[in-house]
Amino acid sequence: MIFLTKSLKFMNKFFFILFFILGISLHGQEFKCNVQVDATGIQGSNKQIFKSLKRSLEEFINTNRWTDKRFLEHEKIKCDLILNVKSYDRKNNQITAELYFRSYRPVYKSDYQTLLLNLIDKNFNFTYQEFQKLDFNPEFFNDNLTSTIAFYLYIALGHDFESFKQDAGRPFFEQAEIIQKNAAQSGLNEWEAKNGGTGKGDLIELLLDGQSKYYHKAIYTYHRWGLDKMADNLKLGKSNIITAINYLSKLKMENRNASYLIKIFFDAKSDEIVQIFKEGPKVNLNYIVNKLQSLAPNYDFKWKELKGGGRTNNSPFNAGPPKLNHPGKRLPDKNETDK
Repeated sequence: MIFLTKSLKFMNKFFFILFFILGISLHGQEFKCNVQVDATGIQGSNKQIFKSLKRSLEEFINTNRWTDKRFLEHEKIKCDLILNVKSYDRKNNQITAELYFRSYRPVYKSDYQTLLLNLIDKNFNFTYQEFQKLDFNPEFFNDNLTSTIAFYLYIALGHDFESFKQDAGRPFFEQAEIIQKNAAQSGLNEWEAKNGGTGKGDLIELLLDGQSKYYHKAIYTYHRWGLDKMADNLKLGKSNIITAINYLSKLKMENRNASYLIKIFFDAKSDEIVQIFKEGPKVNLNYIVNKLQSLAPNYDFKWKELKGGGRTNNSPFNAGPPKLNHPGKRLPDKNETDK
């Protein structure tokens, strides 16, 4: 009887530990990031350091906790981080690369993942030693590698949360600002904010600027009231996407320095917008094209596609997206009717 009691206690303790570990796994890390390090342009046979860098970045992004929120496995934010290595100074462990960061968001009642961010850092300089463990403290600047990656992750978190609930991204943008200010104090010029610039300092300054409120409205409206509505009401969804585009026009009028935010929006959304308005219920294409040409003239070659009309069979918007559980559970306090 004593043996049985001890066995039951042991089993209870075992299952408690097991459920605790599973709970961490179920409600743990926020990102599911695919990392690529392309060093094909670097001469030399020993490229193990770049394989080591890839593993270190995957572990850094995918195993660290970046928020106090609970993320289920299917709620993790999918992202791509691509480093195109341009030069490598073996003696000083110095690497220069082009950084490409993309994050995605699921669409309501759909298996479609919309591109939420498509950021490029053309001149990313950092040091890295093979097998180096990447450590990060949000309150201090340690190195340019971890600070830059963490900065973009918080920018992604801010956009992701904001696409589900208006203004829900601000805490993450504020965390990115802390990283930016600490890095700028270290003397790295690339972190400084320059009026009308396109650096990390300029980006976070714009995101937290009260005059950029229409950018945040555009992000929320485009996704929550545009894409998320299209499965049930394609016409309403398209109408709300037009509303989001109109918010960007208001942003342009209200904030003269907001051209960088508008560029970021269309760098992610230009292809998708073309596909949306080439399909389904008819809308005033001349009005939309004129708006788009005014906001993003660098994509004029794409906007001209809209005037041609016609359906494309490979568009995810032909008949509305297929079914999927609602991804917005990431925000349990989200008001479904909030607009």
